[in-house]
Amino acid sequence: MTATRVLIVAARDLTAQLGETVLWRSDVERVFSPSPKAALERVASLGVRLVVMDTETRDGALHFVEELRRASLTRKVSIAVLGRTLSLKDEDALRVAGANLVLSGRVEPKVWNGRLDELLSVPSRREVRVPVLCEAWSAIGSEPPLEGWALNISLRGALLEMEVPLDIGTAIALTLQLPGGAEVRSVARVVREAGGSGTRFKSGVELLILRDDGRERLQSFIGDAPRE
Repeated sequence: MTATRVLIVAARDLTAQLGETVLWRSDVERVFSPSPKAALERVASLGVRLVVMDTETRDGALHFVEELRRASLTRKVSIAVLGRTLSLKDEDALRVAGANLVLSGRVEPKVWNGRLDELLSVPSRREVRVPVLCEAWSAIGSEPPLEGWALNISLRGALLEMEVPLDIGTAIALTLQLPGGAEVRSVARVVREAGGSGTRFKSGVELLILRDDGRERLQSFIGDAPRE
């Protein structure tokens, strides 16, 4: 079995804090970097699935996450930020910048392991066509949302089909209209162009924040996909 490689960016030894989490499993290969600058220089060549950054402040982590998402070779790498003193506002800013997961406060392996394991694994995805409303995160409430379709969905992302192209890096607010009338509201980031033709443009988006019980609704919907 090939080990999943994880890059841990920290100025201190985190073994005592994270040794009981899934990051220390035998099938996980851990690579360490003492600083964000050194990590940015190496991450593209390491072939990592997940980058974990330990931080005391928002600004340094924000710059690091933005730089990773700006580089084409690292846009698909998952990012988790560990911040013992981060506020809820800080957490939202990091997620909008591109962090998949922000964990603050005391280490709780039983609470953290489920989310970390999702980032280590290839997510379950459902091929589907459901209506979606999309509006720019910075312009919420100022313009009518764009209407389109989500062509496949996972807990971490979706493939959208819209009548206008979406710029890579744009933060957007999405409302997915699931069968049966359930809605899932999220904040997402456009991570790739996926082709299209004529007046239909496809874009891959990463789900950064799932509002309210959206995570549970989406998990149930994906889990109900017919098996072959």
